[in-house]
Amino acid sequence: MAVTLEQVDTFHAERQHSEWAAIADDAQRSALIVRALDFVEANYAPLVEGAETQPRYLMSVALLALRLFQSPDTGTAKPSVKSEKKEMRGMKKEVEYFEPSSIDPFPGVTKLIEPLKQPAIAAPCVSFGKLTR
Repeated sequence: MAVTLEQVDTFHAERQHSEWAAIADDAQRSALIVRALDFVEANYAPLVEGAETQPRYLMSVALLALRLFQSPDTGTAKPSVKSEKKEMRGMKKEVEYFEPSSIDPFPGVTKLIEPLKQPAIAAPCVSFGKLTR
């Protein structure tokens, strides 16, 4: 495990996150860290080489572990209202929501870890055509 329980405990203690300190069971805190690491690997990979040693990586995992404790459901984000239309006589109401795929359940973590992601490499391609006048 690239991030240790002691590192995460120190991170939260320095920031006085009392919710993390309230988790008395080391096994539960370790499990939250493993779940956070799994989430990072599943959603933000591939990362640049040596990303696990960067402070941003530790911050991301530590914050994510706390968020997973606060809200264990990572698969569903609450939909946000994009627009709302109302009609008075017909009592008609339309609500348009943002696409679920565009909703990030952990935008703070995404912002922290984004610089650690490998840049996309465009594959070389060849195209054939005929130039006519």
